[in-house]
Amino acid sequence: MKEKDFQSYFNKWLKAVHRQTGLFELKQTKTSSLPYSALALHQEQALLQAKHGTLVFKIPDCGYQNPADCFSLSGVPAFVVVKFPEGSYGIDIDDFIRQRDSSDRKSLTEDEARVIHSFEVK
Repeated sequence: MKEKDFQSYFNKWLKAVHRQTGLFELKQTKTSSLPYSALALHQEQALLQAKHGTLVFKIPDCGYQNPADCFSLSGVPAFVVVKFPEGSYGIDIDDFIRQRDSSDRKSLTEDEARVIHSFEVK
């Protein structure tokens, strides 16, 4: 499954199953681990802003019919969602950072994700 296919599946899952407000950064790996560096600094900062402050984002006008011009997220749940070969896990941004900062590894393993995840995408 390509990341764009996972994004499409995840969007449907959010609407049908999860049905909660939040900010989600999707990552995909074909191995049993995801390098922590896969989460770019600006993505980490946006997730932290949405959860602990206020994130304001202008939706670019690209010729599509956008739902609105911009949005603001304040104090909402924020997750790194990782699709591993065996499962997909939503990990709270604070838990992701805590795991990264306390790990001797340079990557998050699927086993670790199973332990610290907030939700599983099925």
